[in-house]
Amino acid sequence: MPTSTINVQLKEIVAQTRQGLENLYGEQLIRIILYGSQARGDARPDSDIDILILLKEPFNYSQESERISVLIADICLEHTVVISCMFATLQKYQEYESGFFRNIRCEGVPI
Repeated sequence: MPTSTINVQLKEIVAQTRQGLENLYGEQLIRIILYGSQARGDARPDSDIDILILLKEPFNYSQESERISVLIADICLEHTVVISCMFATLQKYQEYESGFFRNIRCEGVPI
């Protein structure tokens, strides 16, 4: 989906999320990818916002989830949305052949 088709509220949420993640991770952050119904353009008003966060180094998934929890919760409360975040290394994203990663590689929108 071209970025221009993302609605205005989603653009604001995505920008706010990106800025917060850049502040938290700095050079460790490789890429952030919007995926799922929001990326495909078929989201309903109650659809969540699915985000894949690609990090440079190996990491502890539960620690990273906790690390972003306040940032994501604040954005969710401010905009009355649900943001679901997943983490992966670039290698895992590029090389794993699961349906999950294949779909994101095909339909995901870098943000």
